[in-house]
Amino acid sequence: MTIEKEVMQPQWIKTDHHKANYEAYDYVPGVTASGRFAFISGQLGVKEDGSVIDDPEMQIALAFANLGEIVKAIPASPRDVVDITTYHVGLREHFLMVNTEKKKFFGDWNPAWTAIGITELGIEGLILEIRAVVLLPSID
Repeated sequence: MTIEKEVMQPQWIKTDHHKANYEAYDYVPGVTASGRFAFISGQLGVKEDGSVIDDPEMQIALAFANLGEIVKAIPASPRDVVDITTYHVGLREHFLMVNTEKKKFFGDWNPAWTAIGITELGIEGLILEIRAVVLLPSID
C-alpha cells in the first residue's frame, strides 16, 4: 500500500495595510506552512503609511489590531493563536499596558507568551513588536 502525502507549499499572507512595507523592504506579514501553521511576522503599532504613533497605549493597541488583521486574513481567529513573542523597548514601563491589550485581543484565551526586553526596534519610536504562530483551523 502506498500512502501519498499532500505537500503544501508555503504561502504568503498579505494585506493592504502592509503594502508599503512590502514594497519598501520585501516585508511579508506572515507565511503558512505545512497546511497546519501560519507564522506571523512582527506586527507593529504603525499606521498604513508606515508612520509611528507616539502615544504608547495607542501604539500598543494598533500593534494588536494589526495582528488581528493578519489573523483574520488567514482566515483564523485570536483563539487559533497558539504562541506569541513580544519584543519591548521599555519592557517594565509598558508591560501592564501590553498585558491589558493582550487580554482585550484574546479574551479568555491565553496562548503561550514570551516577553523579551530589547534596546531598540527597526524604526525609531517603536516600543512593541508582536510575533505569532497560528494553528490553522481544520477544513474537515
